This record gives sequence, structure tokens and C-alpha cells, in this order.
Amino acid sequence: MSTAHSHSPSVVHGSAPQDLVHGARSRDHLSDHEYDGIREYDNPTPGWWHLIFIGSVFFSIMYIAYYHFSPIAWSIEKAWQAEQNAEVKRLFAGKVLTPDEAGILAVAADEPLMQYAAGTFQTNCAACHAKDGGGINGVNLTDDHYKNIKKIPDFYTVITNGANNGAMPSWRTNFSDNERVLLAAYVMKLRGTTPASAKPPEGEVLPPFPKPTK
Repeated sequence: MSTAHSHSPSVVHGSAPQDLVHGARSRDHLSDHEYDGIREYDNPTPGWWHLIFIGSVFFSIMYIAYYHFSPIAWSIEKAWQAEQNAEVKRLFAGKVLTPDEAGILAVAADEPLMQYAAGTFQTNCAACHAKDGGGINGVNLTDDHYKNIKKIPDFYTVITNGANNGAMPSWRTNFSDNERVLLAAYVMKLRGTTPASAKPPEGEVLPPFPKPTK
């Protein structure tokens, strides 16, 4: 007795049907090179990628033209200076600091003002006096010896006019009167602190300064 067998296309496991393979080949081009038995399709990058790339190039050209050649562009330095000016106005709103002993001692007792003075000192004075006042090519500001100081107001005078034939420059045009009073108070308070590396003492020993009081 004979049995009818249905004829259906055989499927080999691990291989794709021929129509799918031909369809893929019609869309993709297989590159010629091979690495470790692996070949890759050589497909063009999509259109959106090209748009992003072209946009990035255009943006970079405009960025360079604006920030490097435009007179109205701002910089990090200008932004920092603007913030400094705003902070100075906030701190000194309605205040006129006096460079006499009482005025400097009063400022030295104001912690927010001293924090501002510390930033100003470390930004502008650390190159010569070190960030902690221990001295590099400038004098050590942490010991009891002073070259150009006899009394507390002299701190303000030296900062304002300079000293040692210009070795200590004048900061009159760099800082306002109030800022120089702040720096005078801050430098005065460095006395008795312990720097990481202290320069040898210079000048005469002065008696202790009065304690800061508001």
C-alpha cells in the first residue's frame, strides 16, 4: 500500500531562508575584509548622523568666531570679575572701612569679610607670600618679625604704597580702599599661624597686636 508524502521545503537549522538572504544582499553590501572569521556590512552612515556632524562643524565655527574675535563676547575672567564686583557691592553696601587701628581690628573680627579677604589674598598675594603667608620671595607674614610694619595701620600703608623700592608693589589701583583695609586686617591675622613652609624671619620683633574686636 502506497502512502502519499507531502513535499515541503526543507529548512536547515542555522541558515536563513534563501529569499531572506537575497533580500539582505540587495540592501546591504558585505565588505571584503575579514577578521577572525567575522565579516561586516559596509553600510553608509544614516542621514541623521550627517546632520549632527554638519551642525557640530557649523556650531564650532560660530563658537570660535564669537568667543575669540567678537568684542561683545564674555570670558571666564570677565564673568569672574563681574561676580567679584557684585560680591564687593554686597559686602560693602553702605560701609566705609577706616584704615586706622580700630577700623582694622573691627574688620578682622568679621568672619565673612575675612573669608572674602582670604580669597583675595590667595589670588593676588600667594605668588610672593605663599597661600598660607609663610613667604616665598616675599616676607614671612606669620612670625613676629616685620620689616616695614611698626603699628597696625602700617599694613594698609604698605599694601597701598608698596615697599622695598617696588619689591612689594603698590596695590592702590588694583583694589578699592575697603578691599585694602580688608587685606590689611587679614595679613595682620596671619601672625601666629603655622605655615607649611616658613621663610626665615626678617626685620624687628613687634609686641603682640590687640585682639580683633567688633
